[in-house]
Amino acid sequence: MRIPLLLLALCRVVCAADSIAPTVGWETGSADSAKVAVPKGWRSMDGIKPTMPIYRQGDGIGVPAVDETGAPLQIGLTVEKFPPGEESTETIAKELARIATKNPQLKMVGKESVEPVKLSDQTAATLLTIEFIKEGSRRSLQMKLIGKDGKGQIWIASGFLVGGKNSKWPTPKSELGMWLRAHLVSLTLTGKDVDQKSLEAAYRDRDRDK
Repeated sequence: MRIPLLLLALCRVVCAADSIAPTVGWETGSADSAKVAVPKGWRSMDGIKPTMPIYRQGDGIGVPAVDETGAPLQIGLTVEKFPPGEESTETIAKELARIATKNPQLKMVGKESVEPVKLSDQTAATLLTIEFIKEGSRRSLQMKLIGKDGKGQIWIASGFLVGGKNSKWPTPKSELGMWLRAHLVSLTLTGKDVDQKSLEAAYRDRDRDK
């Protein structure tokens, strides 16, 4: 009788652990070999364009509806797929920055950041980060992660965060900005799952003052 009693005790421990396990705030979005962590509950507009298999918008869902200045807060994440190209991911990032500066509605704040990134599946990528004043009244943080899969296909994961002109939230070093960045760099292009530990850390940092 001892063995069945031991199994019953172990089952109770496992069931209790499951009942208190924290619920993660993200799910995995997939497109071909690409995977990325997307916040749970965000509005899905996946496939809105042929090149955009993943598009999630999260205004007011799991994040405040307004920033610290009282202005509406817009936030979202997309993943785009393009045919193979000869250009390096760094060259693509710089070209995207150049194109953005030609938009008359956007005035760049400071200088863009073009940063090499090693994804959790060891894929080499480049992260472009730019701040803008949009239409003279809104502050916009734009981040684009560019990578290539094993077939040379180009993938671009983009995150945007838009608030009031004087808001500190749509900035690269804000807790919300760093949290959004963590979602972008969770991208994998080899079929591997996203890095759970990095995401957990990003959620803890975002929520530490709540």
